[in-house]
Amino acid sequence: MKKTILITVVFLFSMLCHAKFNKAVLYMVDGTKKSGLAEMVENGDSKVVFKTDEKAKKEKIASDLIKKIEFTDDDKNEFVAERLYLTSANAFSGKFSKSKEKKWFYILYDRDIKIGCVDFAGTMQYNPSKDKISGQFGDTTYYFGKKKGDELYFGFLKSSAGIAVHTQTGSNIKKMSKEAFAGCPKLIAAIEKEDFKTKTALEQLIGIFERNKCK
Repeated sequence: MKKTILITVVFLFSMLCHAKFNKAVLYMVDGTKKSGLAEMVENGDSKVVFKTDEKAKKEKIASDLIKKIEFTDDDKNEFVAERLYLTSANAFSGKFSKSKEKKWFYILYDRDIKIGCVDFAGTMQYNPSKDKISGQFGDTTYYFGKKKGDELYFGFLKSSAGIAVHTQTGSNIKKMSKEAFAGCPKLIAAIEKEDFKTKTALEQLIGIFERNKCK
């Protein structure tokens, strides 16, 4: 499972760096589905570029009309992008803030808990004070939350360049988990005990979520 997720991250990085149409199924908010081809989405995209087939004219569909997208590339690799609210905490006040609109996340893990990530070629981060997305090149940002919830919480940021500057990884994860998993004391306690390292934080979180269920 962990290896598969890490391979998925690599494939996603490659696909997002080379924008093109992939086979896609759009699950609409009204319960209908649209099958065809779509461009890979980024976190703040307000529209999805879609066409029914190779020869069809492109159309732009408002993101708020779409619940999730299932992409399949030429090698049969599958990726799911889902629209969820983004919750983060102000670096200075510590106050939690939820985005006014839903954002696109690529879902890496989807059981009792969801793990989503944002962009790869240039990570988009949510600024709660401005309800705005800002970019940082070469990074990946990971988020988590309850499966049945409508939001994901900021977890940690990992630099693809391998620069060890994110010293707050463990404290961020522990702080956000108390908010994200309120009502799941066993899970919060397991996260609190963990010594998180940026390079292995994703695998560590998956291991904790596998061992400690939060309904």
